[in-house]
This record gives sequence, structure tokens and C-alpha cells, in this order.
Amino acid sequence: MAKVPYRFLKRLKLKNQTVREFLGEFLGTMILILFGDAAFAQTVLEKRGVSDVFAVVFGWGVGVMMGLATAMGVSGGHINPAVTVAFATLGKFPWRKVPVYLVAQHLGAFVASAIIYFNYIDALNWYDGGNRAILGETGSAYIWATYPKEYVSTANCFLDQIVGTGILMFTVLAVIDERNVKFPLWGAAIALGFMICALAMCYGANCMAALNPARDFATRAFTAVAGWGAEPFSHRNYNYFWVGVIGPHLGAIIGGWLYYLGVELHWPDEEDNDPDEKEIKELIDQPDHANNKTERTAV
Repeated sequence: MAKVPYRFLKRLKLKNQTVREFLGEFLGTMILILFGDAAFAQTVLEKRGVSDVFAVVFGWGVGVMMGLATAMGVSGGHINPAVTVAFATLGKFPWRKVPVYLVAQHLGAFVASAIIYFNYIDALNWYDGGNRAILGETGSAYIWATYPKEYVSTANCFLDQIVGTGILMFTVLAVIDERNVKFPLWGAAIALGFMICALAMCYGANCMAALNPARDFATRAFTAVAGWGAEPFSHRNYNYFWVGVIGPHLGAIIGGWLYYLGVELHWPDEEDNDPDEKEIKELIDQPDHANNKTERTAV
């Protein structure tokens, strides 16, 4: 453990695991939004629209990598309420901790939204003259939350979120499955960051690829209290804001169970392994083991 630079800091050290996990999810989600929404802020407020899609999705991908780097070793690095709930339905996470994680994730996204808002306040005022709008020529609310294309129905957006977040959860489980590829933690963070980049590029056309209720609900709530009024929720006569909350939760559960029932459930138990196969494997591995032992001794 690294030496504490000042003795008084030892008094601030947290020993309660639940509080540590809360902070991990809060800070991890905050880092995710600080990268992702800031990528939107730069391209929108410089009046480039979102034509530079790769720059925006790359910002989100790096945000995922850094959010996971922040929280993975502390709380597991869910940084997404849909992932947390899906893990709980699969028996991989205790239900009693779900409310703690969800509050931390939404609060982290809300605080990140406020930081981005004040960081870009001058650019925002120059862009819209202080007249906050959702969409249109000076629309800016979509820096923070998702909004659908006018030609895409709410039902289509709902399906879009189920499919996109289902793929997200399916691939998360594939990456962290210890009996599958066996990524190290740092490798898993990189793989999942690139996965989010790809998902945003492949499933962002309909309604901006929310894929994360904290990324869409908490940030939407911030815009509602920061000058955009009720319209972030009343858009389409209150028939859209729920898509980025319910869709990802349902999609993550479906994607998680699809991976479990299609792949994870069918790994053979250790006691079910064929003795002859185990003996053959040991014979194959033995020379490598001997060589490795020799090399370690030589060093």
C-alpha cells in the first residue's frame, strides 16, 4: 500500500465496504459522463452539429475505459444501472446492494452534467443567446440526454434500446466470463471501451444510443432544472423520456440471460471432466510447465 503523505489523512480512510462501493460507482459514472457528454458539448457548441461522429463515440469509449479504471477494482465497475440490475437477476450481484449502486450512478451522472454545464457556460450562452432549446438550430439539450430523430417512432426507439443494451450486456458477460477469453482487468476495460464505441456508431442513428439509464435520466433531470424547463421530459407529449430508462433495463436483462443460457450455463463442471482428457491435457502441459520452472529458476 502506498504511504499516506499526511498523517491526518488516515482519519479519512473509509473502512465500510458499502461506502467505498458507492464512491466507486459515483466517481466511475461521473468520469464516464465527463468524457462522453463533453464530446457532445464541443462538437455542438462549435456549431459542427454531430458530423464528426467518430470523435464523439471515441470520447464515450475512453470515458468507459476510464470509468472502469476508476471503479472496477472497488465496486466491479458497473457504471450503468441496467448492468447492475441485470447482474442481480442473474444471481451475480446481491439485490440489497442494487439501490446503493443505482443512487451512486445517477448522482454521479447528475454531478458530471453540472460540471460540464458550468465548464461550457460561456460557449452555451454564445451558442443560444441564453434561450435554452431542446432541438432546432440552437438546440442544446441533446448534449446531455438523448432525443429521437423526428421520423423515428417511440416504439422503434424502445426496440432500439432493447437491442443495443442487450448486445452491451451480452458482450460484457463474454468479456468477464472467467471460463471464456480470460481478459485481465485492464484488458477488459479496453475491450469494453471499444465495444461502447462500436455500439454508439452502429446503434446511434435512431435515438442517440442511450444504453445507460444514468446517462439519460439523471442528465435529463439536470437539464430540466438548469434552464430547459419541463420540455426534456414533456418532449413528444411525455412519450419518450422513459425509453432511455426502461429500454436499457429490459435489454440488459434479455442480453444477460441470452449469454448465460447460450454460453455460460454449458461450461462443463470440473468434476464432469473426462479423466482421460484431463490426463492428456496434463501430459501436453507438462513440458511447458517444466520449461517455465527452469526459466524462473534461471532468473
